[in-house]
Amino acid sequence: MNKVGVVIASTGGNKLLRCVRSLANMQPNLPLHAMIDMSAITFQMLHTPMAEIAKYATIRLIPAHNGFVNGGLNRAIEWMKEAGFDYACLLQDDLVFSPLPEHIGDLSEWFNHPLLAQSSGLRFSHFETLTPTQDMRRAPHEWDREELEDRPLWEYLKEAYSTVAFDGQDICPPNRPFWFRYEGPDRIRKWNRLGPTGQIVPISTWEQLGRFNETNGIFYDSEYPTECFLQHLPPVYAVTNFPYIHLHNQSVNPWADPARGVWGDTEGAFRLRYGGSREQVWKGDWEEKWPGVLPCRSFT
Repeated sequence: MNKVGVVIASTGGNKLLRCVRSLANMQPNLPLHAMIDMSAITFQMLHTPMAEIAKYATIRLIPAHNGFVNGGLNRAIEWMKEAGFDYACLLQDDLVFSPLPEHIGDLSEWFNHPLLAQSSGLRFSHFETLTPTQDMRRAPHEWDREELEDRPLWEYLKEAYSTVAFDGQDICPPNRPFWFRYEGPDRIRKWNRLGPTGQIVPISTWEQLGRFNETNGIFYDSEYPTECFLQHLPPVYAVTNFPYIHLHNQSVNPWADPARGVWGDTEGAFRLRYGGSREQVWKGDWEEKWPGVLPCRSFT
């Protein structure tokens, strides 16, 4: 059995409680870890219900660092290595998982999938949650007022998922002040982006690549698969888990923790490091050039 440690990398607030509570409901036998970045402005601004979170997850607080998202995830993987795991399942804290009984164990089934041993990582699908605002985001307290764990919403999402045909398809539940955009594959596919909201990473591969870089300004979800591709490591795959909800960019947001300094131009940093844009590095035939298995598992 693959030893996979599950850790939620968090900037604190009620969103973390909602995440661990819903995940524990979907994965009742899975040990959860919650790592909270005390340097985040979100943590300093918002109340974080530690006692309630501790009912569902083991908590670790980390001090200030300069690595922004990459640094926080590095600390999370370090914790999983320290705990004796071979893989780290990294999750954001602005996620909500299905309360439906038929989805119990949906995430952990990938922990022992044969594809995991043949890959440089697996990337989970999600429903990106968007709002009719200028940047399609909401402040955390506005999400706290929404019923995001109720069965009617998830019954609708289950039915809608059965008809999703492509990455980027919109799903619009009736009488809701927000909508969803499916982000994931139509079947298991090679993918040139890790995450960005949930993924499983082999700790040995992460170490081989020198961990997520904390100084050059390229976010891990672009940097990691690019390094795997260029160094001829196995592919990253996007899988067809039942999607969880991702509340659009609650952890990196303009009112608390925006990308500052070198992290504010990750596309420019990518060009500087790799000599071209993502489109130029990942040319149209990259899937054929990235040797690996091509399993087929359609929507279920």
